[in-house]
Amino acid sequence: MLLFNFISFYFIILLSYTTMSVNKVAVVTGANKGLGFCIVKKLCEKYSGKVYLTSRDEQRGGKACDELNKLGLNPFFHQLDVSDKKSVNNFVKHIREENEEVEILINNAGILFLKDAPEPKSFQAEQTIFVNFTALVDFTEAILPFMKNGGRIVNISSSSGHLCRVPSGDIRSKFQSEMLTLEELKTLVSSYVEDVKQDEEINKGWGDSPYVVSKVAVNAYTFMLQRRLAPKGITVNCVHPGYVMSDMTRGGGSITPDDAANVPVRLALTPWGAGLYVWHNGTVVPWDGPDPRGYIDGRKV
Repeated sequence: MLLFNFISFYFIILLSYTTMSVNKVAVVTGANKGLGFCIVKKLCEKYSGKVYLTSRDEQRGGKACDELNKLGLNPFFHQLDVSDKKSVNNFVKHIREENEEVEILINNAGILFLKDAPEPKSFQAEQTIFVNFTALVDFTEAILPFMKNGGRIVNISSSSGHLCRVPSGDIRSKFQSEMLTLEELKTLVSSYVEDVKQDEEINKGWGDSPYVVSKVAVNAYTFMLQRRLAPKGITVNCVHPGYVMSDMTRGGGSITPDDAANVPVRLALTPWGAGLYVWHNGTVVPWDGPDPRGYIDGRKV
């Protein structure tokens, strides 16, 4: 009888462990093509849990999953537009109802207006900040209650996210302050959009690129979030994947999406630190140091 009880107890523990392991998931935003697609592909190959390929467009997302199925991989599709609250709520509801824990979150969704974009600069600033920063933050905050202790968050940043890209020392110090709260960060970024509307962004020291401000803000949020989540063992890092060949750059670039996915996936699976800003070659760079485009990429800056 004693032996039977022991075996029953062991079976229950084993069953619980198996159930828990099945419930861990990885989530990649903006993943129906390009870098996001390649990140999903590599996670499917290397990660033992369920991998969500998410995208705004259901048809394109489903087609991307079909492509990976042909390679013998098994991602799970779910519609997700991080800039749409209803879509975010639906995804979070799905995670809750499936009793899943997010072990890996890779925030990849983003937009870029090229220099010849016809849209007014106020519209470009508003949309770039909204999609690249505000939506990323809001989605991450919504999913945090379902993050697994010891999980990993990787924010896809850019060389544009380096602090040196903001001309004003005063603005740089505000972004860099460890006392900065999330609400203060949001207010700071909103002030940039207002300055653009008033045609004052250059005079105020923001520079001329909404993309730069959006990615600097993403990095600031990354380091802030790492400080918040450290007690739970969750690592939060940001990565510049390189100048990736993509639709967003009209095919321009110096690195393929497949190669660019390597470092983000390594950070998601086996991070070599927390609160890091990592370059496309795996080098950890100081956010407030010299421009890595010069001493790593060999560019004149």
